[in-house]
Amino acid sequence: MKEDFVSRFVNQRVIITGAAAGLGQVIATSFAREGADIAVLDFQRADQTRELVEKEGRRCQVFHCDVRDEHAVEEGVSAAARFFDGRVDVLVNNAGFNGHYNLVKDMPLAQWRETLDINLTGTMLVTRAVLPLMIAAKRGTIVTTASNVARRGLPLRADYVCSKWALLGLTQTLALENAEHGIRVNAVCPGPVEGDRIEDVMAHHAQKEGKSIAQVRREWESAAPMNRFVTPQEVANTMLFLASPDSSAMTGQALNVTGGFLMT
Repeated sequence: MKEDFVSRFVNQRVIITGAAAGLGQVIATSFAREGADIAVLDFQRADQTRELVEKEGRRCQVFHCDVRDEHAVEEGVSAAARFFDGRVDVLVNNAGFNGHYNLVKDMPLAQWRETLDINLTGTMLVTRAVLPLMIAAKRGTIVTTASNVARRGLPLRADYVCSKWALLGLTQTLALENAEHGIRVNAVCPGPVEGDRIEDVMAHHAQKEGKSIAQVRREWESAAPMNRFVTPQEVANTMLFLASPDSSAMTGQALNVTGGFLMT
């Protein structure tokens, strides 16, 4: 941990799903940089994330977990709780799937279910498993990665769009149910985030629309007043704000991090 850095999470215990790479990895290292110990739940290997957290001087353990699997989630959260001596201060629901690329009229039910199982049901299962620990402690914060498409429609992405809209409803419901226990629940709605995932999304859209990837990028960037995609660190900074005492009066909220693409 860097001594000259603001440390809002000293000795706090943070569970992060989907932190093997990309945005989740940046979130994990950002919490560690401010003093937190990290438990990663991911179905992919997250050795690099663990190494990066440990370089910040904090503890990190990785637990293999497919968030669609109820039993695996319960086992993973239980193992993380043991690692943390029974206390969890922050949960970050970041595990997610880009979904499929079909018009609704062409979408197989299996594809629809796969996306909602990961993005929506997985978030519910992990949150449900963590809540008893936070309720017992009479405190805790939960932050979920939603999306800018949680506030609008998008052709070819019905499964993904609906899964992210539903996360905002889940966030508000959890906020109402758990405020009396000292638990705050919020979400972040990022715009396109620089990294491998958005490159994959742009490639699919380019193929479906008969455009080049560069053309898709230019169109998407120009839709935001800041004329660029957001960075993983910018999203992580918002996550940390929502998990910290700096946002102590905020619950049931969803913050846009879109470069101005969304302003409501």
